[in-house]
Amino acid sequence: MAGMMCPKCGKATFFQTPTGRECTKCGYKMIAPPNQGKGGQGKYCYNCGKNTVFKGKCTSCGATYK
Repeated sequence: MAGMMCPKCGKATFFQTPTGRECTKCGYKMIAPPNQGKGGQGKYCYNCGKNTVFKGKCTSCGATYK
């Protein structure tokens, strides 16, 4: 399955990660700020133990809450 186009190497290997996107070929990373850049402390994540749950998804470990 192909990912998005990597801005560094130009290959379709730019995949979604819990903290943003990462290229599996060259290792280029894009880190997205939590809570769409609004900041603030999220809810407690029982998987990783951090307060990083926004809109049902932990931005640290990637766990989803429904």
